Amino acid sequence: MIMGIVMELLLRNIPNDYKLKNEYLDSNSHEIETLILGNSHSYYGLNPEYFYDRTYNASYVSQSLKYDLEILKKHENNFRRLKTIVLPISYFSLYSSLEDEAESWRIKNYTIYYGMKSYKSIRAHSELFSHEFSVNVKRIISHYLFDSSFVTSSYLGWGVNYSSGNATDLFESGNNAAKRHTKNIDSEKYKEIYNDNTSILEAIIQWCKGNDVRIITLIPPTFETYRDKLDPGQLEKSISTIQDVCLNYDNCKFFNLHSDLNFTAKDFYDADHLSEIGAEKLSRLINNAITEWHKGSKCDSSRSYGAW
Repeated sequence: MIMGIVMELLLRNIPNDYKLKNEYLDSNSHEIETLILGNSHSYYGLNPEYFYDRTYNASYVSQSLKYDLEILKKHENNFRRLKTIVLPISYFSLYSSLEDEAESWRIKNYTIYYGMKSYKSIRAHSELFSHEFSVNVKRIISHYLFDSSFVTSSYLGWGVNYSSGNATDLFESGNNAAKRHTKNIDSEKYKEIYNDNTSILEAIIQWCKGNDVRIITLIPPTFETYRDKLDPGQLEKSISTIQDVCLNYDNCKFFNLHSDLNFTAKDFYDADHLSEIGAEKLSRLINNAITEWHKGSKCDSSRSYGAW
């Protein structure tokens, strides 16, 4: 028991992205004007450095819509200057729940480091029980003996480790990711997840409406080797749902950049994630969209790129 307690404390004191993001939001949420939410497509695809307003990227790998909403609710009393939320929603987002995914071990990060509501599983409250013993030992040795870092985000929350210099094979990564992200959308399980996520999406937009915040939703750009392997039914259902929900609110704009040809191979780290080159391009695009919206320009949502 003593060894377990010591290991738990050692593991919790290793700096990680969740801890840093929560600490930043605790200290600076009152100054944030644009908040980025979402999963890894947001994390690697939107760099706050290219936004005019004070912007922070609170997205993360495998972060489902439920946790986007929880982040808003946790800090809602402090978002005094918040004007815009940017929420990329991927091909798989409406059919994904962190609790039902292979990376469900990540739930403990929201419980431990964000202080979100507790779950019954002991894994959701413990570093030690969320990974194999050997993995935990390696983490402790790497950090405390070799000073290894487990932080992959910039000070403003953007993921820095998907460099174009280390880009992966676009064909292999596209095929693998498409298989992993395609669900049996006609099954009862995924129908329920879809219904839950649609309700959460609407709750996020309603939260924005009630707090006088504008929200930009978008399908992020992907490379053709990923797009060509997707299930047309799941893709169309996702796009139409996001568009239909967004159209019900005057504080919401939707852009479909999924097949935008302005993003070419050099912009991607793998077939569904942007590199720092693509992230600059997407970030500047969304920043311009926000700027024009605040100026009162009209939006033609039928265009997929440069829609303002």
